[in-house]
Amino acid sequence: MKKKTCFCAVLMLAVASAVLAQAPTPAQFSGVINDYSPATTVMPMGPWEMRGTWTLTPNADSSKADFAATLTMELSDYTRNSSNIDTTSGTTSRMQHTHHINIEGGTVTQIPTGGFELSGPASVTKDGSPAPFAASTLSVEITGGTSVGYSNITLQFAGGAIVHFGPQLIHGVVSSPVTAGSPVGPTPGTTTAFVTPLSLTTSQSSVVLDGSGSTSASGSLRYLFEVASGGLQPAILQSPTNPKATVDFVNGPGTYLVQLVVTDASGNTSTSPVITLNYQ
Repeated sequence: MKKKTCFCAVLMLAVASAVLAQAPTPAQFSGVINDYSPATTVMPMGPWEMRGTWTLTPNADSSKADFAATLTMELSDYTRNSSNIDTTSGTTSRMQHTHHINIEGGTVTQIPTGGFELSGPASVTKDGSPAPFAASTLSVEITGGTSVGYSNITLQFAGGAIVHFGPQLIHGVVSSPVTAGSPVGPTPGTTTAFVTPLSLTTSQSSVVLDGSGSTSASGSLRYLFEVASGGLQPAILQSPTNPKATVDFVNGPGTYLVQLVVTDASGNTSTSPVITLNYQ
């Protein structure tokens, strides 16, 4: 009897250990990137604001994964000067442009202190066309702590892309991972209004707001940028029904408040936080 009891105890311990070891891996990670490029090590000279969304989807065996990011880049306030104004877009331009960054079937390795790294060749576009620099690789690290297991993300380029993004870590935030068996992407019947920047202090006479990072699970989106109540000055909006809209500060210095409302094909709506624009 003692031998039988001992055998059962060992068996139960082995089963418990196997259950712990096979905890489900999240089916998808997502979040936002929010950082600046270096001041002098990129071309054209920065710093450039880098804002956008990303997703990381592990493959079935979890040793490979796919990564996709959409970034908007524009010159920050204090780097604007006569030498870096985009003359084709006018003196108010911040040389705004977009990048789509992808890794397909990258290699996943565990980080001993927690989290994991994804690395592989990266494809990068600029405004929808291949970016004008040499082949590049990208390392993506997702880490966290004791309260939030997956909290932080960093991107680091090597190869041709560092001439524009820089060689440093690019930082962002991890949203709640989607666990196995849960729907991947936006919850059906919901939309999310995502717009950058959410706050800005500027001496330029206009600014471009980008809502193209908004998402929906029910088809295409309709966009409406509108003036929010409470501002010291009413904003004038150009192309308010496009994914990107221009705010003109025609009423002089003051605080301008704007918000984005998106509506999907099923009639579901989402309103962004109020965007605060301080014109000096």
